[in-house]
Amino acid sequence: MAAPTVTVVIPTNRGGPYLSAAVDSLRAQSSAPTEVILVDDGSPPPGLSEVADRLGLTYLRKDAGGISSARNLGAEHAVSEWIAFLDDDDMWHPDRLKLQLAALDDNPHAIGAFTGGQHIDEAGLAFGDPWGAPSASAEDMLTGRTPTPRVTTLLVSRDAYLAVGGCRTRFEPSEDNDLIARLLLQGNLVAVDQTLVFYRRHASNVTRRGLRGLQAGRSSIREMTREARRNGDEDRHALMRARYRSFAVNASDQSLGEVISAVRSGELGYAARVLYWSAMTFPVATARAAARRLRARGGK
Repeated sequence: MAAPTVTVVIPTNRGGPYLSAAVDSLRAQSSAPTEVILVDDGSPPPGLSEVADRLGLTYLRKDAGGISSARNLGAEHAVSEWIAFLDDDDMWHPDRLKLQLAALDDNPHAIGAFTGGQHIDEAGLAFGDPWGAPSASAEDMLTGRTPTPRVTTLLVSRDAYLAVGGCRTRFEPSEDNDLIARLLLQGNLVAVDQTLVFYRRHASNVTRRGLRGLQAGRSSIREMTREARRNGDEDRHALMRARYRSFAVNASDQSLGEVISAVRSGELGYAARVLYWSAMTFPVATARAAARRLRARGGK
């Protein structure tokens, strides 16, 4: 049988100081990708074609449209059976693709595989606790009993990705969770519970503050819930309602964390917006989250 093929898509609108290190981590893969596509999402003229040539990457350029449309363009042009996405500031463990492909070979009905990961700083040094990739059914992940995988760790069937319509721009910056949910409605993802992706945190991260992501995440779940109800799909509707309840708990707790962090950094206006949104959107969950934090603080 022919060896499986993998296309890696790197969406970017900046190139940036970390891109070479990201590509180096691809070159070091023990199972080399079939192709690497750099999708230039409307970077300033003259674009990044010279960068792509220097790094030996296939180059695609488009008008600025966001990371979702950039990922989708790369997936559409990919020639491989499997696709993975590498942000221009992240890095991979050398055995990432090898271990994911082996897991998929052992689980031929899975539509993708995901891994654990670790945050790194601007210098590439690990910090904080790594996140794992516990095995779970699609139902467990959809309902929130097990955390949703991160798209940066995903190796997914190109056919499955295109079949669900890829990433949806209107749900940025929660387009990754929206994508994973729609994939899980199509099939299972197999876990490789090892630290194989390194997610870089720095001053230019898009997701430094999370309110927009929480709002987009709620809108995504509500849309999928309404769609299931319109289609008379009771099982899917029940899954989405359970997902919404789990999201309300997590979003409320995350919102309070955002409020505390924003107050400490003097961003009082942002703190007020987050608190208002959480309290108005999830009043019961927010009150319970606040009570849990107060109890935890009182126990210290």
